[in-house]
Amino acid sequence: MGKYHEEKCEIMGRYLGNIANGFAYHIKEDIPGKKIDHAVKRFASGIDRASIIGFFDTTVMGSGKNGYIFTDDKVYYVDTFEKPKKFWYDDIKTIKLSNIYKKDCDRVLEITQYDGKKITISSHFLNKTPLKEFLEIMKDYDSSEITRQSVEVEKIENVGAQTGGLGVGAFKTVNSQYEEEKFHARQGHGFTAERANTLYDNITGRAAEIVGDDNAKNGADRVVDGVYIQSKYCATGSGCINACFEEGGNGTFRYMIDGKPMQIEVPSDKYEEALKAMEEKIRRGQLKNITNPEEAKNIVRKGHFTYAQAKNIAQAGTIESLTYDAVNGIVSAASAFGVTAMITLASSVWSGEDFEDAVKMAAYSGLKVGGTAFVTSILAAQLSKAGLNSALSSSSQAVVSMMGPRASAVLINAFRTGAKPIYGAAAMKSAAKLLRGNGITASVTFAVLSSVDIANIFRKRISGKQLFKNMAGTAATVGGGTGGWIVGAAAGSTILPGVGTVIGGVMGSLVGGTTVGKAADTVVSTFIEDDADKMAEIIQNVFTDMASEYLLNSKEAEKSVDKLRDKLRGKTLKDMFASSDREQFARDMLTPIIEEETAKREMIYNLSAEQMANSIKTVLTEISHTLTAYTEKETGELL
Repeated sequence: MGKYHEEKCEIMGRYLGNIANGFAYHIKEDIPGKKIDHAVKRFASGIDRASIIGFFDTTVMGSGKNGYIFTDDKVYYVDTFEKPKKFWYDDIKTIKLSNIYKKDCDRVLEITQYDGKKITISSHFLNKTPLKEFLEIMKDYDSSEITRQSVEVEKIENVGAQTGGLGVGAFKTVNSQYEEEKFHARQGHGFTAERANTLYDNITGRAAEIVGDDNAKNGADRVVDGVYIQSKYCATGSGCINACFEEGGNGTFRYMIDGKPMQIEVPSDKYEEALKAMEEKIRRGQLKNITNPEEAKNIVRKGHFTYAQAKNIAQAGTIESLTYDAVNGIVSAASAFGVTAMITLASSVWSGEDFEDAVKMAAYSGLKVGGTAFVTSILAAQLSKAGLNSALSSSSQAVVSMMGPRASAVLINAFRTGAKPIYGAAAMKSAAKLLRGNGITASVTFAVLSSVDIANIFRKRISGKQLFKNMAGTAATVGGGTGGWIVGAAAGSTILPGVGTVIGGVMGSLVGGTTVGKAADTVVSTFIEDDADKMAEIIQNVFTDMASEYLLNSKEAEKSVDKLRDKLRGKTLKDMFASSDREQFARDMLTPIIEEETAKREMIYNLSAEQMANSIKTVLTEISHTLTAYTEKETGELL
């Protein structure tokens, strides 16, 4: 159990002899096996035996069936003719002695918990003053003395945090796939230019967005710092300009906003030719209220990319395409990193981790999930450009046909943040595009997450059965996370479009991925059960789901179960059996119990960029040192 367990054993050793009042007592390893077996069976079911620091046996014959078990974080106890009880050190608010008799064993110890519940210990088998002193030390121990020096890797595995982060990354990737399907059209390089230029503007500090997806006649394609822009990426500069005028270039200028011409963005290598062409149009009087050819410089805008670069971005395997997808991947990775890091940070702090260690755990988890999202984004985009998107066209359309227009509209409008809702045939067509992107992204995510297991099977580090189990769990988690995101995003979008879409998606992905992943590892019983057993199973399943939703740590879960046990009676189970919705009955019963526990959590605030940057630096330095040590070891063995 480590250093702090040993320290608590030492504290127990200083007090238990005085507490015991002449009865048999034992510190840690000195507890006879048979005696502790009786005690655990009688009044400490489910106890972690490794956490025991002391045992006080109050039976006359020394059987261990009555007494007090002290652990690292709580006390289990039972007195003659009483029911088994337990309480946690960190729930203690105040402790006081009453009935101050001459004999300490005749006094009464009154414990008040933070929730207002009172515990009275009046047994004559133990002295109350040393017990009070011991409990005073233990209730403040964790908050005042524990300082952890390193992060254990196994503590970092937080399925909810990972699925939440992967859900955000997948959302970004799927939306990119949806928007970039136009890249595959005959004039796809024009759409490529719009998005590539917008991406460039955004990462260089400008406020840029695509506005041309509404297909408004003679509308702008994008807006940069409030300037409306129409992108024209044609093979020649004159072709770019002619496309902006009616009658094949001989009529009037088409793109006006508030009586003024929009800027026309052209390939960087066609700029000079386009500028001269626009000057000639002005001389001919084809632009309303503009007569000076010098104004062409204010109308023609030099794009960030050449005509050839725009075409290459729309193709798989080119340097330009990989660069563009990598930058998009960074955006997806940053979002995935942020969500996973914050959920991990909150869960770690709520679980009692030191704040600095919690930040390191957050950094580790964020880097892991962010890296997965980055690789997934690039691979998914490249596969789509290589033709996989088109290959999935018929199957996605078949799924949408079964869904129908109403379900398709709910699905697509949940993802089209900031755009006007669409319905009918348009919604079904767009939903098919979205499903293709989801299918590619989920498949790539599964492949990336399974790559380590596949490598391990070739290195004979895991068995074939373990590989199958791991991959089945991964598939279930990814599938549940994807489905959970869709359902959560749709629900969130109806409540608060935009922000609600992402929040609902994160929660849906977190719950869906965690629940389905766990369900994949569960064997469904086929035996007939009593009604009470069936109700208990429903309560257990609902509690498991809610534990994932509320990110309960082991202590919160155990305390919630203790309080649930106090509420469960035969009448309650009968009422539940008669209920028309038993799962909802269980949820309504559990909600106030769980929320009472989670209300005690420490408020988590956003980290500063400097805090996260320092933590990432520390994490990467540790990884570098580990790899260096490993390389030196391997090299030494080879020599």
